[in-house]
Amino acid sequence: MITNNNSAQYYIDKLRKKEYFSFTRWGDGEWFCAVGVNGKNCDGHNYFPAMSEGLKVALSNNKGYYKAIWPVTHGQIQKNLPLIQQFIAINQVKVDWVNAIVWEDLVIRENINKLTSTLENMNFVIISEASKRNLPIKHVDFIEVPKVNCFLEKDRIKSEMIAMTEKYDNVVFGLSASMMTNVVVDELYDIIGDKCWMIDFGSIWDPFIGNNIRSYHKEYKTNKL
Repeated sequence: MITNNNSAQYYIDKLRKKEYFSFTRWGDGEWFCAVGVNGKNCDGHNYFPAMSEGLKVALSNNKGYYKAIWPVTHGQIQKNLPLIQQFIAINQVKVDWVNAIVWEDLVIRENINKLTSTLENMNFVIISEASKRNLPIKHVDFIEVPKVNCFLEKDRIKSEMIAMTEKYDNVVFGLSASMMTNVVVDELYDIIGDKCWMIDFGSIWDPFIGNNIRSYHKEYKTNKL
């Protein structure tokens, strides 16, 4: 399904050259919610109907930002590929998918300092739950989201992001805010997408604050930044 296998370096170079882009990632939780499955994802975030509709809208348009998916060999994607393919066919989803695993690969196979050194020289704003305030990366501001069901505060978070673009020039929003991220980026892209970066970093930061919550975290070469 991946049609453009950009590396992490590709996106880092765009940051350094001040070329704006936004980047969302579509894992099993996003797909389950979009399809309309009942329940919650592995982190306990509910699959709200309104979030399902927002995800469907995001999939149906082509605003110009990157939509990333895991390789089909990735466990959860491979396991649920028939369901995803059926949904794509029924809803006529046409996306030039990029590779979602680039940030994890950067940490595991290369050097995350390529990314962090770039972010620390920019107006980096972290959007995540409270524990990420302890992340040892220089950032100019922080937008806190609830640890569970952050979608319920989507409008407040969007308002704060807009305010940040008025407070700082060339903001890099680093989002680690579950499925809500995809809806927020889609809804804000036409408003602020031409003056900031909105990037879904997922769970790559957790081991650096002592949270090993994903299987791939065991593959990190270091938990120090």
